[in-house]
Amino acid sequence: MHHRIHRTLAAAGLMLTLAFNAAAQNTQVAPGLTVEQFPKVTGEVHLAHGFGLIYGAMPVARQLGVMEKVFPNAKVTWQNIFTTAQQRDAMLASRLHIGSCTPGPYLSSWDKGVDMVWLQTTGGFDGYLMVRPDGPNAVTDFIGTQMKMSPGPNTAQYFTVQQALRKAGKDVKALDRNWANLPHPDAMQALVGKQLDGHFATADFALRLQDMGMKKIASIKDTWGSLYAVGACTLGKIAKENPDLVRGYAQALKQTVAWMNANPEKAAEMLSKSVENKVPAAEFVKYLKSSVYQSYTTDADLKTQAQAMKAFGAISKEPKDARDFYAYPNEAGAKW
Repeated sequence: MHHRIHRTLAAAGLMLTLAFNAAAQNTQVAPGLTVEQFPKVTGEVHLAHGFGLIYGAMPVARQLGVMEKVFPNAKVTWQNIFTTAQQRDAMLASRLHIGSCTPGPYLSSWDKGVDMVWLQTTGGFDGYLMVRPDGPNAVTDFIGTQMKMSPGPNTAQYFTVQQALRKAGKDVKALDRNWANLPHPDAMQALVGKQLDGHFATADFALRLQDMGMKKIASIKDTWGSLYAVGACTLGKIAKENPDLVRGYAQALKQTVAWMNANPEKAAEMLSKSVENKVPAAEFVKYLKSSVYQSYTTDADLKTQAQAMKAFGAISKEPKDARDFYAYPNEAGAKW
């Protein structure tokens, strides 16, 4: 007896129909990467991730065609959307099923009552507060000075500096006037050219500054005790109405992460393709094997981030347990 249940996201250009009548099968995407198929997902599936290396498994899955294998009866479309907030807005406008996210913007949306769930952790990144060799030796050395650092307020780096100040027993807003909002390439140039006193660079940008002889005086990992997580997010409504879509996507990302960890050179080739070979695969291999990035699928540590952000006044409430954040709380890990 076959039962077909059709659920539709009613919005301009976004149709997704689920038919519950087919048995799951496994298929190989690449040597060492086998995924479970979800043939009952049909229609259009809209996916997105941000720009840059930190999204790891998402651009790799996109280049390998993983989701086309997972959802063989659906039309899969991918987009690059710059920020977590922009992806959230696209989901709220029913133009996107699943996007990427980092803790700060995710927690800010959650705090404001947006029905948003963290679907699957894909990795985490470190960032270094870099200064010139003769520059300050600690974050607290910036207090009471005219020295400037980037990238600016309401970023992972901004919250990290607030946490560092808090741990040092200082006012978390003591450096609010010391920020200069500059993107990575401009900030790196300004730091070396003595027009900026510090740049809190992430991942490969931090490694480049180290290679240029700049000095590290703080890091995300040293401040928080863990890397800054990256994950896939969706709306609670989408997760409830399309359980096979979100389960298939989450599982496939987990399997892609495992494949990346086992095959860093092949993963680097996919990452290079994702930027039209503008960055050679050898650079991505270096990045994947460095201490500033790691692919992992649990322990996003959103609880610690939320507690700190509440202390800063950035959000007004704290989570009670993993069910407040995660689509699959039992899989979130001990440091949820």
